Amino acid sequence: MSNKEIANAFDLLAKIMELHNENPFKIRSYQNAYLTLRKLDTPLADFGMEQLMEIKGIGEAIAEKIQSLVKTGSMPTLEKYLAKTPPGVVEMLKINGLGPKKVATLWHEHGFASPGELLYACNENRLIELKGFGEKTQSAIIKAIGFLQSSEGKYLHHLVTYHANEIINMLGLAVPGSVTILTGSLRRGVPIVETMELLTTCSRVQLEKFMKNQPFEWDLPSKNNDKGMWQEFLPIHFYFTTGHDLIHDLVSTTGPRSFAQHVLDSPDKSFNTETELFKSKHLPYISPELRDIQHIEKWSQKELDLLINHQHIKGIIHCHSTYSDGIHSLEAMATEAQVCGYEYLVITDHSQAAAYANGLKLEQLEAQWLEIDYLNQKLHPFKILKGIECDILAHGDLDYNEEILSRFELIIGSIHSVFNMDETKATHRLIRAIENPFTNIIGHPSGRLLLSREGYPLDYARILDACKANQVAIELNANPQRLDIDASHITKCVELGVYVAINPDAHNKTSIKDINYGLISARRGALPASLCLNTMTANELISFCKKR
Repeated sequence: MSNKEIANAFDLLAKIMELHNENPFKIRSYQNAYLTLRKLDTPLADFGMEQLMEIKGIGEAIAEKIQSLVKTGSMPTLEKYLAKTPPGVVEMLKINGLGPKKVATLWHEHGFASPGELLYACNENRLIELKGFGEKTQSAIIKAIGFLQSSEGKYLHHLVTYHANEIINMLGLAVPGSVTILTGSLRRGVPIVETMELLTTCSRVQLEKFMKNQPFEWDLPSKNNDKGMWQEFLPIHFYFTTGHDLIHDLVSTTGPRSFAQHVLDSPDKSFNTETELFKSKHLPYISPELRDIQHIEKWSQKELDLLINHQHIKGIIHCHSTYSDGIHSLEAMATEAQVCGYEYLVITDHSQAAAYANGLKLEQLEAQWLEIDYLNQKLHPFKILKGIECDILAHGDLDYNEEILSRFELIIGSIHSVFNMDETKATHRLIRAIENPFTNIIGHPSGRLLLSREGYPLDYARILDACKANQVAIELNANPQRLDIDASHITKCVELGVYVAINPDAHNKTSIKDINYGLISARRGALPASLCLNTMTANELISFCKKR
């Protein structure tokens, strides 16, 4: 092990011991060992016990631990503390700016056990109200976790797209007249990718010149496939092309290979657009997010036109305001939806059991309903529907009595607690909620957080059958951290005729536009517009809900 790795082991030991409120003097000694050892030039592997103990601050106990690390690559004391600390909590210690004391508070007092859970809570503004935290801390944690998650070999689509567009813009300025385009799995809208893929008309020389002024670790393994690292954490892969071959190579690199083989032949002919290329093969244009669908190249234009797209969307369902844990007022959320061109917004703040999210008691509900009535007059013809994201309690009951439930125009039933369930219990809990006559939509069914928390196990066949039998829709939560349900389950929804609601779960005005991530995922699952709740008018949606 290198000196740095050995030093880091003592740093980690000190932090974990602090999590468990251990002897502060021992913690301080390990912290000092970290600070000392990381500065040494001579490899610690060359030191004997006596030499180690001559180092300032290194006593016999620490020297023995150093030798254990050198000889075996492990330290029994560290392993003991790792064994009694959840791996996700250990990962939280890597979050820049979040020390052991705050991690301990978040873990022991508030139940956060992974960076992903903490990030989701930050995005819902839950840390702002916690003692010792605040808006600045919350913003810093969001940024730090984004970096941490991006260092684990897999990356969320929306984060990679952000950096890709950054590069495209900079490269366009650096090499005027060049064209650089997203390609690969990123262009197809795959939710989790392993690299950023870009197709460029820049020459190799122009790209290398650009690289010298950018934060790249650069590797050139072959003539045609150039790979590097963006800002030392995100793999990037450039494909070179020419203006003549741009469209051909765009289809080829976008993939998947099986699709491209059906569409492409000789690259001798040049095309101005992909549509032209597809037309030359007597095919309708098939957008990138559809290309993973098996045999999509055999679909007619009429069949493709039936699939959901943004022009079909009439309203936004599932949004939060300052009445619960949203960051913007009800009027601000509604106005933003109106500005975006939608006809209505269904406000669905949290129910009373969600104390962590300022869930609404009856008096708060009534105040919100009065404001909705006022805003519906003020913003007419735009309409706000009275909804709720109602917690599904441990045994499947909804979080209000029937008298209160009957007063909502739309109810999303969601699980926000008691995640440690086996498949039987989790499935039963959801089916019980589906069978409740007041439930209209099941929200983020699996509870997953991409790259952070696996969804709880579910028997999707039984759940979707129950949705069909009870005329309950299932949510495709468009939050790019969730995208829950997965596109793979959309196909089954289509087969059964189960309605899907594509919902941004927006906790601020900007997040309303997250519906676009959901649309990509829905199209990847070949969802027709006729099975999407968001394509209904406000009155049609209310009628759909009242049928229950």
